[in-house]
Amino acid sequence: MRIGLIGLGRIGAFHADTLSKLPSVSSLVVTDAVPAAARAVAERLDVEIADSPDKLLAAGVDGVVIAAATDAHPDLLIAAADAGLPVFCEKPVARTISEGVAVARRVSATGVPVQIGYPRRFDAGFTAARAAVANGELGWLHTVRSTTLDPAPP
Repeated sequence: MRIGLIGLGRIGAFHADTLSKLPSVSSLVVTDAVPAAARAVAERLDVEIADSPDKLLAAGVDGVVIAAATDAHPDLLIAAADAGLPVFCEKPVARTISEGVAVARRVSATGVPVQIGYPRRFDAGFTAARAAVANGELGWLHTVRSTTLDPAPP
């Protein structure tokens, strides 16, 4: 499988490492708004560079991972879905709820599979808190505040 990766900051570089080691990924094509970031990853992992997201989408990839800056997510999600490519996009979908809803509607209309990365949905503490809310154990909630840190990869 040939995968495209857009965005090579902290999380994008992490995805590049992971994807390059998967036996099912035969080749990885990367791009970043900072060409030096793409070159550094390409040299380290021996992967292909595309000069732009548009060129990456046209490079014969089978799916796309979006790890670019948040402001780029809406346009990149729509472009990948319009190209018929399955997408995994880091959170958030967009900067505002209304923009996120518009992107979700637009992408949904393509029928292309899309997953938004939100690892907390698999976090045992979050799952337990959600269950406690859902079954009424906590009573009426007015405000929930949460702080999380990523001190080390899972």
